[in-house]
Amino acid sequence: MKGMAATYQGPRAGRVDFRGRARGLARTTRKFGALGTSGDSVEPRPWAVRVKPDSDKELLEELRKSLTWMKALEGGQVDRTPKQASIAGSDIKEPRRIPRKRHGSATLRRRAVAVLALSLLIAVSAGWVLFQKGAVQKNPFDTSRPRWKDESATHFTFAAAGDFGGPGNNDSLGLVGRARTAGMSFFLALGDLGYTTSASGWCTQMKRLVPEIVIIAGDDGSNADGNMSQYVASCPYPLSSPMVAGKGTPGYGYEYYFDYPREKPLARFILLSAGLSGVDYNYSRKSPHTEWVEDKVASARDAGIPWVIAGVHKECITVGNDGHCPMGQDLFDELVEAHVDLILVGHDHVYERSKQLRVSSSCESVNSTNQFEPSCVAASGTQGVYAKGEGTIVVVQGVGGRSFDNVAIDGSNQAMGYFDAVMGANANTQGRLSGFGSVFYEVTADSIGAKTDFCPPDSTGTDGRCTSNPGAVFADQFAISTDTGLGPVSYTRASGILPDAPPASSASSFPQDPNQNGLDQPGILLSRDEEPPLRVWTAR
Repeated sequence: MKGMAATYQGPRAGRVDFRGRARGLARTTRKFGALGTSGDSVEPRPWAVRVKPDSDKELLEELRKSLTWMKALEGGQVDRTPKQASIAGSDIKEPRRIPRKRHGSATLRRRAVAVLALSLLIAVSAGWVLFQKGAVQKNPFDTSRPRWKDESATHFTFAAAGDFGGPGNNDSLGLVGRARTAGMSFFLALGDLGYTTSASGWCTQMKRLVPEIVIIAGDDGSNADGNMSQYVASCPYPLSSPMVAGKGTPGYGYEYYFDYPREKPLARFILLSAGLSGVDYNYSRKSPHTEWVEDKVASARDAGIPWVIAGVHKECITVGNDGHCPMGQDLFDELVEAHVDLILVGHDHVYERSKQLRVSSSCESVNSTNQFEPSCVAASGTQGVYAKGEGTIVVVQGVGGRSFDNVAIDGSNQAMGYFDAVMGANANTQGRLSGFGSVFYEVTADSIGAKTDFCPPDSTGTDGRCTSNPGAVFADQFAISTDTGLGPVSYTRASGILPDAPPASSASSFPQDPNQNGLDQPGILLSRDEEPPLRVWTAR
């Protein structure tokens, strides 16, 4: 009826129910408006659809407005999904988004890494086997390879030589390379370091192979052979052991000493510049330099250091070409009287190993008259064995690659009576090939073992090895021990200096009676074939 609210009586047949649809659309719109947030781009507004009786036009108008409003919402891309209201000060955080793992690609990467590691392991293992079996050549000139260097309290090794060839001399490079391969703790260079004005060139090539090169002056201080101060600058002192300078000297390179190893030293090295053309130090008896030497030997004994080793460029006794005692007779006698265990020298381009020498009431000076005096010999080492404390052994080793000097081993030089082994350009006591090289020393608390490492001239291969047959080259070895008698001494074998055991065929060559060992018979020289293997005997 007109003027009364319309009442819905269900859809009429054949007629579109616009009123019902409008009411449903209005309810839906109210819900969307209630769920909106302040962040929506279009602010929802509450509205209601009023239906008047028999007002189809008004219903259609309301429907058009609703559709227009919905299109506006869709056009603004308003998010109409419910959202959690934010609370000021709340510690609620949006859940962290966990990235998806790509299992396939990670697995492939792991497999690739595993295959690569396995391939490297196989390659390294194969190379090591080939290296040990000799298929891959061991090159002493390869400075990238690790080198054994022992500074323990039980033993150490060092090599020594003097009178080297200049930069590029293959014989000199070969001997230093072989010393590196043998694992020497350091190399002692006994003067005349290359006969060249290029000190830096000589030091650079040597230190590339063995960085631990310890030097003393030869005639390098003269204008003809370079300046020793340049060698000192180019080959600085390399060891961790403190270096102590002599009185009034620059120290390293001239006159100094060091104890080695630094912790619990086994030996004191005293290096001197005596009789040199470029250095004028007075080593006469009772001079400050000689008394300094005497004091340092005594203090080493007082400190319990087992061994004292002196190094000087010039020698005092020789059967080579040099004149009489260029070192100085007073200094030489002082070293022998102080019971220095070893005197290592160069200058003469030969190799010589003396018997044990001593100064006593019957021998006040060794070889001062150029006449052999048997009472100056404490013991012969024809079997390569010496007892510690019995006397001093001189080793002339000026065979660093420069050249060879001739030697007189036929008795024409009476100084031959002081030596057990000699090698020169024209002859040697073994009748074998002479060679350039160094002497390897192994030092323990109870012994010093030594053996030569010589190679004939121009026989050093491109890899530093000696290409000659070792059995054809002069070779010498000896040992000094605190023990004497009939029991074999046990040595460390790290350096390979001393043999493990003598051949069975030579067992009879060892003395059975310590009182009949021939050590009081000077001048006896054995050929290499007759020389027994090196062993030291101890009392049981």
